[in-house]
Amino acid sequence: METTGIYLYTKYMLKLFKNEKHILISPSIVIFTTFFLLFLYFIYQISNILTLFFLGFIIMVALQPFVHRLETKLRFPRILAIITTYILVFLSIVGILTFIIPPLVSQLIQFVKTFNLPWLQNGINNFNFSLGDVGTIVQQLGQSVNTIYGVVTSTFSGVFTFLIVLVISLYLMLDRKNLHLRISWFTRNHKHLKTAEEFVDSLEHQLGGWVRGQLILMVTIGVVTYVGLTLLSVPYAAPLALLAASLEILPNLGPTLAAIPSIIIAYFVAGPVMGLVVLVFYTLVQQLENNFLVPKIMKDNVDVSPLISIMSILIGLKLAGIMGALLAIPVYIVIRSIYSTWFKDLILS
Repeated sequence: METTGIYLYTKYMLKLFKNEKHILISPSIVIFTTFFLLFLYFIYQISNILTLFFLGFIIMVALQPFVHRLETKLRFPRILAIITTYILVFLSIVGILTFIIPPLVSQLIQFVKTFNLPWLQNGINNFNFSLGDVGTIVQQLGQSVNTIYGVVTSTFSGVFTFLIVLVISLYLMLDRKNLHLRISWFTRNHKHLKTAEEFVDSLEHQLGGWVRGQLILMVTIGVVTYVGLTLLSVPYAAPLALLAASLEILPNLGPTLAAIPSIIIAYFVAGPVMGLVVLVFYTLVQQLENNFLVPKIMKDNVDVSPLISIMSILIGLKLAGIMGALLAIPVYIVIRSIYSTWFKDLILS
């Protein structure tokens, strides 16, 4: 009986072996997969550099209409039109900062003075100095020097990075008319070059429109918030308005987050009635923005739904932190433009 069982099992295994299908992997597939993975690793390693170029491209598409207008309307040479645009933008930023910084600084100082910190006074009164504390003081001084060094280094790095982005945007702007020809490295097909030109034009229209629209919204919401809070006699109107303008960079989420500190301050300073009034004020501002400002300013340049905006921001925040959240909408616009230009017809066909 046991011999019969072994015989049947052996026969069954031989049958399975005869019916087994062998999968052969071509060496070319292995080579392609290896190089593709190495390419992805290379892209990951230079992601910071790619981010700088992307920021430079955003600045280029945002300023390109002004440069084009100076070229066509006033007959400026291109390099002069670019330099003039940079100077005008710089003067505008300086003017806005000159208007904002004085009340902002004074109100921030006033805000800090409102904190009642008795533990700090007790600590100063009860402070006893001894020689044994010298080591501790030296250690704290060393930590302070390291902190100051870190701040100086990060500031220099930030300024250097900003200058790099400006230089990149300058060269991209100088080469704007020939950007689509860069794919000639891969193909010289006239149809493909024409498609690339249409892609760059579409991206400039959508991405540039989004950047300019966001800047206009930030300034508008900041001014409206400052005027409204000042009329309502809410303290610290300048920093709260600056916060509202800054958070406008996060569509849909920003206005809600900006309202929270204003409502809290109004509640503790003037009572629950004023907190409710400030809540109503921010609700009206948000309704004005959603129903009037956004349709008028953005028009049909960027058709990004609120749900897509929130999802993109959260994904960007998860993958790359604050910078990812700030660049989430531009990255979505680029991906959408790539899909609609090259892959949409291919997939639907």
